[in-house]
Amino acid sequence: MATLAVEVAGLRKVYKKREAVRGISLTVEEGEIFGLIGPDGAGKSSVMKILAGVLSFNSGKVRVLGRDYPKGAEDVKKDLAFMPQGIGLNLYTDLSVWENIEFFAHLQGISPSTRDERARRLLKATGLAPFENRLVRHLSGGMQQKLGLCCALMSHPRLLILDEPTTGVDPLSRREFWDLLFDFVEEGMTVILSTSYMDEAERCHRMAFMIDGSIIFQGDPQELTGTSYHLEQAFFRILKEERPQTFHLALPSSLPSQKKDGVPAVVVKNLSKWFDSFRAVDSLSFTIEKREIFGLLGPNGAGKTTAIKSMVGLLEPTGGEIAIAGLNRRSQLGDIKRHIGYMSQKFSLYRDLTVSENMELYATLYGLSGRELKERKNWILKIADLAGQEKMLVRDIPLGVKQRLALGCSLLHFPRVLFLDEPTSGVDPQARKHFWEIITRLSQEKGLTFLVTTHHLVEAEYCHRLALMNQGRLVALGSPQELRERVIREKGEMLELLAQPQRKALKLIKSLGHQAYPLGRLLRLWGKGVPLDRLKKRLTEEGITLEIRGKAFISMEDVFIHFMEQNTHE
Repeated sequence: MATLAVEVAGLRKVYKKREAVRGISLTVEEGEIFGLIGPDGAGKSSVMKILAGVLSFNSGKVRVLGRDYPKGAEDVKKDLAFMPQGIGLNLYTDLSVWENIEFFAHLQGISPSTRDERARRLLKATGLAPFENRLVRHLSGGMQQKLGLCCALMSHPRLLILDEPTTGVDPLSRREFWDLLFDFVEEGMTVILSTSYMDEAERCHRMAFMIDGSIIFQGDPQELTGTSYHLEQAFFRILKEERPQTFHLALPSSLPSQKKDGVPAVVVKNLSKWFDSFRAVDSLSFTIEKREIFGLLGPNGAGKTTAIKSMVGLLEPTGGEIAIAGLNRRSQLGDIKRHIGYMSQKFSLYRDLTVSENMELYATLYGLSGRELKERKNWILKIADLAGQEKMLVRDIPLGVKQRLALGCSLLHFPRVLFLDEPTSGVDPQARKHFWEIITRLSQEKGLTFLVTTHHLVEAEYCHRLALMNQGRLVALGSPQELRERVIREKGEMLELLAQPQRKALKLIKSLGHQAYPLGRLLRLWGKGVPLDRLKKRLTEEGITLEIRGKAFISMEDVFIHFMEQNTHE
């Protein structure tokens, strides 16, 4: 019988009159990766904090690493590491990357030699090695998340609790993170994590699906997905059964439609931005047509946010030309600001103001009042599902709802072009779906233009065209299908394999020079130049069973990683 790292029975947590956790029970075995998934507000973070010993609970049994809570919580902390939800919350922004690692290692009593060995391994695996002397406040959000992971892993804990650890982290780094996580699990670590990426949840050994404070499923993710569809589809199916609701989006009648007139919405020519000797954006050029949804993709630190801030007037470009809505950024920036909306990566709302106060603040900035403002505020409350909750503080509303409110505030003055910097980071699949329904309809029916950055690459399929950046430069440009076809020409079709044991098979396939990665219980293998008969024979000789399932759909994550790796090698 497996040894239990965590045992929970009848756990309840109540905040004032709201029951956030409703008598749940779960077990986590030593040496496994256990995932918690569910919509925003399901109670996942409360469970994580209780298991980490930083939040009290009202009733129930909690036993972690052989000690009963709450009495034994302090004894457990030396064997436990916890990374809370939120970008950079466990970091010191005025210290450098290396100084943060030194600080956490000192707190945990790690010797300098052990610290240096672990830090080099972690910084290399997360791609942060070239930035160890950079101040944390100068890192992108995704890079801060990766540093937070490094600091949490420095103590090599028996139990690692991660609340949305890869929020804001690019797809290539997420794959590298999961390789690292499996390496630590093979060394005996137990991991509990929550995630809004369903492909990550599929990689867990077991998982629990939470809705409204209750667990409605607990077990192997494959029990939910079966063989016909992936976990995100199962997520929507279960949510529809457990919490039936209809999302209605009526566009405000006063919102004018933008017409195509031959003038591009955005023109960027040879944009460059330097910070001292660091080149963040390097001769970037592209054109966005009116009514277009344009995706700007790239790894953490690629220069996406810097490029957007240069376009909207928050940073002064070092060189290049920018025109928005036919206006020259250099000489007509004041006029441009009346025609654009901007939803930033880290800050769009005031947490200590109410929903209504945030809308009124934006309205004052845009000079709106009277009947016009009333209609637009009512529309925002509808799309954010906040009608009747105008007096609620923003810090108390779920992330997905908060993001829709932020989008609405950036739309109050009905701009022609909206710049959205990672607007769905950390948002659950249902909230992301609703968010993109809003964007798509505004583009199709009202002619608004959007420039969007995202690390949820399933969202890239909503975009008309994509620009891929790496190290400040443009590396690919085209529609999702055009980019996918380029990859097929260069790497062949993607094959889906069922190989057991999976980790052993993956290491052997990679040692033979082939490119493969895990997705749930399956492996995905680029097929060009792969002798399948010889591969199957070699795996069989090593005691590995192999079943070739056939061709797999090439995702935008596959496309993204191909161009990033190709550019890095060049």
